[in-house]
Amino acid sequence: MADKKQTKETPKGTKGAELKTKKATAETKATKSAKAASAKKTGAKGPSGAKTHKKRNPLLPRTPMPKVGELNQDWKLVDAANIPLGRLSSQVALMLMGKTKPTYSPSIDTGDNVVVVNAEKVVLTGKKWDQKAYQYHSNYPGGLKTSTAREVLTKHPERLVKLAVYRMLPKSKGHMARTWFQKLRVYPGMEHPHKAQKPVQVKLTNIGTHN
Repeated sequence: MADKKQTKETPKGTKGAELKTKKATAETKATKSAKAASAKKTGAKGPSGAKTHKKRNPLLPRTPMPKVGELNQDWKLVDAANIPLGRLSSQVALMLMGKTKPTYSPSIDTGDNVVVVNAEKVVLTGKKWDQKAYQYHSNYPGGLKTSTAREVLTKHPERLVKLAVYRMLPKSKGHMARTWFQKLRVYPGMEHPHKAQKPVQVKLTNIGTHN
């Protein structure tokens, strides 16, 4: 009988020992994790004396967004003498939109004010003076009026440049095209009333053979 009791009691003792060892290992793991967490919070130093906190991943570079109050809209002067009308209008449109600046934004007006002088000395190549037609309708029956580029030059030379620049601006932008166009000033001669703004003269590049 004694032998049978011993055989029944021995497995109970082994189970108790296993439970104790499991509890001890769980306690040691918990203490280690708690120490590691406290070391991260307090910035504890390792055996070499350096901090053991994890390195931070580098941030991605942010693209700068211009703000309305931080914009610098300069004044530029363009001499249209002996320059083809298409080359002139395309570069003036870029200046009005602000595409010549690194701060260009399609939803914010970042362009400059442009003053164009000597509009009466603009150049058209080929037979465009007599073949290029400008039409206007008075909204009445039979009110269609057509005039050539030479006739427009003699009566209103600034209209040639204004129409060409406005047609170079993207119409998909809606109100932005109108705000850009309002910053354009065109004068037939060399005189202009914007000397107080001190416009900086700009020499256009890539204007063809007429320099």
